Amino acid sequence: MKIPMKKLMIAGVLASVFCLLPMPALAAEEQPLPAAYGQQLEDSGANQLLEALPEDTRENLAALGVDGIDLYALLKASPRDIITVLFGMISGALPRAAKAGAMALCVVVMLSFCFSALPDDEKTRHTIEVAGSMLALILLLPGLSELMKGAAGVVQAGNGFGLLLIPILAGIITAAGNPSLALSYHTLTFAAARGLSQLADGVIIPCTGIVLGLSLVDATVKDVKLSAVAGGIKKAVIGTFAVLAGLFSAWLGVKSLIANTADAMVVRGVKIAANSVPLVGGALSEACGAILSSVSLVKGAVGGFALIAGLLIYAPVLAELLLWSAMLKLLAAASELFAQDRAAGMFKSAAYAVAILSACVIFNAAILLVSTGLVITIGKGG
Repeated sequence: MKIPMKKLMIAGVLASVFCLLPMPALAAEEQPLPAAYGQQLEDSGANQLLEALPEDTRENLAALGVDGIDLYALLKASPRDIITVLFGMISGALPRAAKAGAMALCVVVMLSFCFSALPDDEKTRHTIEVAGSMLALILLLPGLSELMKGAAGVVQAGNGFGLLLIPILAGIITAAGNPSLALSYHTLTFAAARGLSQLADGVIIPCTGIVLGLSLVDATVKDVKLSAVAGGIKKAVIGTFAVLAGLFSAWLGVKSLIANTADAMVVRGVKIAANSVPLVGGALSEACGAILSSVSLVKGAVGGFALIAGLLIYAPVLAELLLWSAMLKLLAAASELFAQDRAAGMFKSAAYAVAILSACVIFNAAILLVSTGLVITIGKGG
């Protein structure tokens, strides 16, 4: 059985997030953090990350008990709590989508009833079919417009957060003894974030508009079915995203592993050199290890915060997109059931437009979440 690429991408993102999320500590009591932890966190500039988030994301973080980059607050945020918050965020989208879908379905049923009562006049049937299909599309357009606006806003917000996170996390990774890893991460991820912003503005939004335009043509022009063209555009966009995501993940993973190996050799050499100093060598080596351990805690806290914040940024709009996609596919199936092929083609084209937006959101989320989780996980070995 062939699994659609979009489902594989969603599963990969979710698996990465939940595997890399900080888990609750086994100790019953909170252990005191190193004295340098707070100062290192402030010096890194990581406190700016909370202010860079959208207002609704900050509110949802507060609902999880995360009011800042607090290591123990992040440890207490369990996947169950995050899922509960996410369900609360998307609960408002369900009634809106259901209402729009119900009205469009009523139009399809009315069209079928009219066709059964009308005389066998091709011109009259075509006029009513076009009018009904246009009415169904008009009922869906306000929701689709808000969906497009929301998806574009989330992509921009996520990219803005990522562009602020990348240099901060790269500086922390450098201080943790992984300068080569930090350079690889900063170079690749920063370029990807900038490219994604231009890709969304210059390609994805226009492609979505073109596909929605094709659905409009499908609804009005006789003997023209452009849903296959819209499906081809959707497959091309999603395939391109899948290839880019695979290349980015593979390239970042390989470069990070190589860089981490080189960094580990450098740190080991520094510790050996410190141990060779008479009298104070052991103390210097222990001090070096303590500093690196403290910075590693800062790296874990910032990385965990970025993963949870990124999930809360992207997941609600992605859930709404998938909800609309499923609804439009159901409408297309219902239209075919009632022998309304023109309306079915229109709903399919609209579903393809939503699928393009979904792929864009998934790809943006994958770049932020996978790259962050990868560097904080690989860097542990240094």
